[in-house]
Amino acid sequence: MDIASNFKLVNGETLAKIHGATLDILANTGIVFQSDECLDIFKQHGARVEGQTVFMPEKMVTRAIDTTPSSFTWEARNTERSIVVGAQQQGIHVSLNNGPIYIQDMDKGRRLGTKADLINLYKLAHQSDVCSIVGQIPVEPSDVTHPLRYLEIFRQLLTHSDKPLFGYVGTQKEIYQMFDMVNISLGGEQAGARGFEKHRIAVSLNPLSPLRFDEAPCETLLAYAKLRQPVMILTCAMAGVTSPVNPMGTVVLQNAEILAGLVLAQLVNEGTPVIYSPASAIPNMRTASYVTGSPVSTLINMVGIQLAREMYNIPSRCMAGLTDSKLPDCQAGYETMQNYLMLAMAGVNMVNECYGILDSIMTVSYEKFIIDDEIMSRAGCVMKGIDNFDIDFSKDLIQKLGHGGAYLMDPSTMAHCRGFWTPALSSMESHNDWEKQGAMDVVQKANIKYKEILANCPQSIIEDDTARELKEYITSVEK
Repeated sequence: MDIASNFKLVNGETLAKIHGATLDILANTGIVFQSDECLDIFKQHGARVEGQTVFMPEKMVTRAIDTTPSSFTWEARNTERSIVVGAQQQGIHVSLNNGPIYIQDMDKGRRLGTKADLINLYKLAHQSDVCSIVGQIPVEPSDVTHPLRYLEIFRQLLTHSDKPLFGYVGTQKEIYQMFDMVNISLGGEQAGARGFEKHRIAVSLNPLSPLRFDEAPCETLLAYAKLRQPVMILTCAMAGVTSPVNPMGTVVLQNAEILAGLVLAQLVNEGTPVIYSPASAIPNMRTASYVTGSPVSTLINMVGIQLAREMYNIPSRCMAGLTDSKLPDCQAGYETMQNYLMLAMAGVNMVNECYGILDSIMTVSYEKFIIDDEIMSRAGCVMKGIDNFDIDFSKDLIQKLGHGGAYLMDPSTMAHCRGFWTPALSSMESHNDWEKQGAMDVVQKANIKYKEILANCPQSIIEDDTARELKEYITSVEK
């Protein structure tokens, strides 16, 4: 990734020791996989299996790391929106949230999310110039309760965005049904749900810390890896609760879980893209509850990003736009910027949980969605570095204008004055102009802006025939 500089927390010797401790745990402590199919795959490739515990030799782990791609192209339905992830990518890829239960705004306050809110978030993400990946479940639709709700949610995703797709965890049968729907959305480009030739849809799955993969992530990994679709192994351990209280101990446990998933993906289908996804946290030690605003949590995950970049040469992803604040206030702003910018400086390839997140991922705010879009745009400007418009760093111009010269009307100023970063939301005008425009704070302006965006969104971005086929497919599954 083309980043001006990377902030490194530990040196190469420490990374090697972390890797060595991880290999010891994988070989001698083992990882539990609650899936007979996964256990059989490990046995067939020579791993020692005792009950549900798999012991992975160093040779197996090393080969899996070596066969994991350092980069891959994530194909969007609209090919102009396809992205490169990993070693060759430019900037940071941003994706939607997953998991919030509540939605809130200035008008109606905090409430359970609905299908309408889910659609709104997909639309806002599709319209964003910063968000490059759309999918997952950015807010749970509490009014969608039927057994095939996962297909209805996925239908809404396909209806409202043609950016690279983020899928969901499920059984292999459920996931293949979603793959069928991807093929329908492609207009029959690749008939047959089992024949993906490109990296069309990725998924994030969670080990059950400490050192276990239960049935759901196992099933999900198997389904995606069989078709060589990208897999993100996301460990969300809590130091002192589900991992050692020592932050570096949590780094090691997290690394063991992620590498275990990586090994399985390569045994299922060598060359499957795996994205290293550290997401562990320091909890509120007084209550053992999950919190997201601690800078120490981000430090733990920055070491994970270093491992991915320097030891394993694979892409990384981390949760970034996190805050424990209950409102889009000052705390929400500084915690979000802290987490996002720290991870950006560490060289992360991809970030999620970035849009409107409040209350430790329990709530998503419409206003903060818009504010976060600007926060990430600011950080992206920082990571891009500073532009140099000419080869001599303006030396000739400085000498020409000399002492007391006026640069404002110089042709070089005219040529470049509109190219600098400017905010889409924040105030840069004078105090008098700000008052004349209503004296609104940033949250009030964000409230107006998100409504304007949604008012101008199309009801659907897919053809009527495709929309009908998707509905008919879900009906056929119901029958």
